[in-house]
Amino acid sequence: MKQNYSFVKLFMLTVMVFFAGNAMAEDIIWSEDFSSYADKDVPSGGAYSYVCEGTIYNDDGTAKSGTRIYGSENTAGGTAPELLVAKNGGSFSATVPLGGRSGDMTLQFKTNRNDLKVEVTGATLGEKVRTGNTDSYPLTGASGTVTIKFFMSSSSNARLDDIKLFQGQGLKPAGLSWGKASSSVTLGDEESYKYLPTLSNENGLTVTCTSSEEAVATVNSNGVITVVGVGKTTITASFAGNSEYEAQTVSVEITVKENSGDTPPTPTTELTVAEALEKINALGTETTGYVDNKAVFQVKGYVVGTPDWQRNSKNNNALYGNVEFKIADEKGGSNTLTVYHCKNLDNASYTEETINNFKEGDLVVVEGILQMFVKNGVGTPEISSCHLVSINGSTTGINNAKAELNDNAPAYNVAGQKVGAGFKGIVIKNGKKVIVK
Repeated sequence: MKQNYSFVKLFMLTVMVFFAGNAMAEDIIWSEDFSSYADKDVPSGGAYSYVCEGTIYNDDGTAKSGTRIYGSENTAGGTAPELLVAKNGGSFSATVPLGGRSGDMTLQFKTNRNDLKVEVTGATLGEKVRTGNTDSYPLTGASGTVTIKFFMSSSSNARLDDIKLFQGQGLKPAGLSWGKASSSVTLGDEESYKYLPTLSNENGLTVTCTSSEEAVATVNSNGVITVVGVGKTTITASFAGNSEYEAQTVSVEITVKENSGDTPPTPTTELTVAEALEKINALGTETTGYVDNKAVFQVKGYVVGTPDWQRNSKNNNALYGNVEFKIADEKGGSNTLTVYHCKNLDNASYTEETINNFKEGDLVVVEGILQMFVKNGVGTPEISSCHLVSINGSTTGINNAKAELNDNAPAYNVAGQKVGAGFKGIVIKNGKKVIVK
């Protein structure tokens, strides 16, 4: 009898451990990593009634900007592709059948923005816990179905990836993060090296760090990057996962430019407004920051609204010589980039004779520094320290050249300097741009 009692006791203990272990296991109800989507797709419909808001479409119905899939970046901290949730009300929603489950659950996802908000219908949403790029929310009182909405109410875009809704004891997020998707430095410029990212590994996990091009930069086991030569490399940190923490891989692209002394940096490939905003919004809104250590970019877009010619109200309303306006990827668009204190073509100051060289709806290319300007906790994406490169495809600003001149009117060159009667070339006279031969 004693042996039988011991056997029963051991059997009951085994059963209890089995059920306890299963009760603690992660039971995933819904997950989405966007791996089934291609770049610029907009998730919609399907088994979970996906709905995206804040998407701007091309004439052919394809997504141009706003809420949509980004297929080649992992800004959220997961693995590309991932979803961009547009600023100022953009959202992604899913209605999830619980399959007979009810009670306490956990919602977990990765995002680059601490201000990405969540609303839940059909359950009570608890307080958020953020670890690295991973946000976790407890849900209570869930039954039937729940509708989960991710949205941005601020003036910045957010990235979203690796969503899961589960019951039981889930693995803890590894919490690895580089803090940014890319970084640019100049070879030999120690000051620029200060902007190299360092791996955040708040749980002290054992990670493997690699560089795709060690001739450009190397990385040690602690995620410290060392610049070696000119070029581009992808720095990757990976954690394999264990019984407590989930696996995670995070990457950052490092560009090392050649040191050209006092030569100004060469502008990158021309960006759309959406591409420029994406780079700026990745900086966050905690403090004023600059894209790629104040690298120079060119951005192309349509003028939205009436340009604000900057004037000094304390000095007879005299021109400061620059203009402020907004541009978007489409005429009258709402997803705008602020062009801050912009000079004229050829980086010339504006004069009373040249302030009307462009207007609302014109297509312009602007060259300058991309920044997130933060004041009183509010961030404004801007291109600053800038000048116009072209207006409606023209680099001179002359759309309708005429040969006739009023000989009594003063003439100015494109830099706004007064010129004599013998000057040949492009001049401004009587507020018009003409060619003198």
